[in-house]
Amino acid sequence: MHVGFTMDMRNPHGRPWRDHWEDCLHLMCEAEAMGFDYVMVQEHFFQPDGYAPSVPIFLTMLAERTRTIRIGSYVYILPLHHAAMLAQETAVLDHVSEGRLDVTVGSGHSAAEYHALGYSPKTRPSRMQEGLEVLKLAWTQRPFSYSGRYYDLKDVTVAPAPLQQPHPPLWVAATAPPAARRAGRMGANLHGASVDPEFHQAYFEGLAEAGVERDQVRVSNPWAITVTDENPDAVWERRKDLIFERWDFYRRIRDEMGDPDLQYGLAPTPEAYRDYEIIGDADTVIGTLEGLVKGLPLTDIVHSGPAGGTPPEEAYEDLKRFADRVLPTLKSW
Repeated sequence: MHVGFTMDMRNPHGRPWRDHWEDCLHLMCEAEAMGFDYVMVQEHFFQPDGYAPSVPIFLTMLAERTRTIRIGSYVYILPLHHAAMLAQETAVLDHVSEGRLDVTVGSGHSAAEYHALGYSPKTRPSRMQEGLEVLKLAWTQRPFSYSGRYYDLKDVTVAPAPLQQPHPPLWVAATAPPAARRAGRMGANLHGASVDPEFHQAYFEGLAEAGVERDQVRVSNPWAITVTDENPDAVWERRKDLIFERWDFYRRIRDEMGDPDLQYGLAPTPEAYRDYEIIGDADTVIGTLEGLVKGLPLTDIVHSGPAGGTPPEEAYEDLKRFADRVLPTLKSW
């Protein structure tokens, strides 16, 4: 099992931005020494708590501050980028990182982000499909041409070519079966967020359409994990407001999107999200994850990191306990 680490880099307490970002980057760099396989930077736009801004800036800083760990996006919201420009940006990052880059793209869940950039949220699936096609062409053909609903490109050359050939590993993030099937049809790895068998079956059906064997791809699922020597209820009480904001953000933006496939159906109270967090000692965490992973076609587990606003020292100690006491077991699965 491969194990990755990500964090949302929210700043709910309004700390000086540079101090806050340095603490986040320090934790992500420490993940290299702790034995994680990769670290990933998230993306959102126009959030008051600074949720995940400027993926290329932070990936560049990680590339310069680490040596062996793979780095990547989690995720570029592909329909809100020009896919050919994103191909060029990631090709440069691939060279800067000396071939350690993975690229994850997704369609996003925030209607407000689409509206702010002048797009209709209803076009998410079609923009995502064309974006994936253009991205792969721009990475692999020089020059390339493409004519579609959103792109009309003729004899465009993206240079440099990516260092990794034919291109950096491509992952597609998905939470619902239609998006998982699209990922499979593109022959991409899947960063999923569902334990529903129908979700994974849709992905494998997409792979079959593309003629791609299962053993050629990787599949992940994220979990929010806290390894602690304290009473888990005490940790929950101390952090429940931060944890509530972590999860209720997604409830709000998905409700605004109006897509029933994306809606949680949960009440907007901290207690509604208690089971979304795995909190306990190492044996409890391992046992819980083993029960969740059993029967799923996973090759990867993504540690979602501490909820935004967790004090830096506390976040580090949490991650170190996970790395020392849980990570070796997960990597042996």
